[in-house]
Amino acid sequence: MTPTAAPAVPRQLPAGDPRATVILDAYADALRAAGEDVQVVYSPRGDVFKIVPRGES
Repeated sequence: MTPTAAPAVPRQLPAGDPRATVILDAYADALRAAGEDVQVVYSPRGDVFKIVPRGES
């Protein structure tokens, strides 16, 4: 059996995608469960929602 790579977690998605916040919130919840202190924020530069460490925007 060959090891498989863990699926890549998107850290940002376009703000124009209506599912972006739902997807990123789910990934952020998983990251928090793994011990990371993160939040989902909107970045006007690039018009994206992204996952960042809490306190950073």
